[in-house]
Amino acid sequence: MLLLGITDLISALLLVRGFYEVAIPTAVVLFFAAYLIIKALLFIADIGSIMDIVAGILLVLSLFYSMPQSFLFIFAFLVGLKGILSVLASFH
Repeated sequence: MLLLGITDLISALLLVRGFYEVAIPTAVVLFFAAYLIIKALLFIADIGSIMDIVAGILLVLSLFYSMPQSFLFIFAFLVGLKGILSVLASFH
């Protein structure tokens, strides 16, 4: 759970990287997008998986298109919140 939570937090930060003009290698973004989508397909039974699939797709699309920042921030918040809860649950 801890590793999944940390990678969710990293994915959330990658979703908002364009707003802060941080240059991240494309391979890193694609890796975390693939991670989100694969993890979502493994745990497909809950609503968090749907958010992960959408966030993974948004990560890929944000590489090639200018996405609305508010939309990216909303999904970054949701994925980040899920990551924080996973990290906290691992210490319980």
